[in-house]
Amino acid sequence: MAERTGAGASKPVVEEIHFRNEQVYVCLVVNRRHRSARVVDFLAGNFPQKQAAIHQIAVREGIERVYTLVEREESTGWAKVGYAREGSIPGYYKRSDAYMMGHLIHNPPRVNADGALIAPVADVNKAEKALVAAKKLKDLMLPRNVRTQMVTDQDIATLRATAKGKKGLAAFDDRFGRTGTRLHMSARDSKNTKAPEQIISAEVQECFGNAYLQIAQSPASETDARVLVGALNVLVDQLKDREVGSAFAFTTVADTLANAAMLGAGFRKTGLLAQHLVADDKRSDTILWTRKTGAAADAADAA
Repeated sequence: MAERTGAGASKPVVEEIHFRNEQVYVCLVVNRRHRSARVVDFLAGNFPQKQAAIHQIAVREGIERVYTLVEREESTGWAKVGYAREGSIPGYYKRSDAYMMGHLIHNPPRVNADGALIAPVADVNKAEKALVAAKKLKDLMLPRNVRTQMVTDQDIATLRATAKGKKGLAAFDDRFGRTGTRLHMSARDSKNTKAPEQIISAEVQECFGNAYLQIAQSPASETDARVLVGALNVLVDQLKDREVGSAFAFTTVADTLANAAMLGAGFRKTGLLAQHLVADDKRSDTILWTRKTGAAADAADAA
């Protein structure tokens, strides 16, 4: 039985759809902007039945990609039903890592000669070339003259209203987890008050000690990227103060300046996700970036 969490006849950008029977209980956190859904699994095992239910919902809702985060022992079961192990988030569950398993939806499903579902594959060579380009800019990413301030949900709503159709701020409607506290930060070059501000947001899951970081708009210049590095560093420090030990973010492979900013802010590439995000209405391979804040190590030392 499928149940949905959402209001009104029109479908919201983000919505939870639950499926439950005697053997399967999953929640799909649907993101219609990226035509994707994160699978939250409440019962162990029964992977073929889970994938059959997920596929049915995905086709009905126009979802093109589904993914889930699991601990190591669950990853093998998902791999058997066509999910690729595409990356990891160190410390996602405080003291243990999460593995990101992804699957692309096709109707009918794509299978190999043995009838097994085919797992997605990203363009590794293209990603490596993109990282080389980003690393060449890394040394230019040292932040300077960066002024940051925390902003409220109301401030973000006001910025959206005055953005005149610019799509960047809309991304803060997105969700990664089913719950989470939102933090927003604005940053700008203090020596150039006419330069556009950079805005980032963190969805903090206090119970797990992790935070999903989002960038409102990709940097358009090296100056924007340097400001973004400064904002990321300040926000990560604030997450550490909140005892959040792990931060992660996504950028498309082709976004060289954003990738350089992530490197400049001390993030590491820990995954390559096949067609995870939609950019310019096309599915794009995506880099998973992670950074440990040091909060977990500090807590262990204090104990």
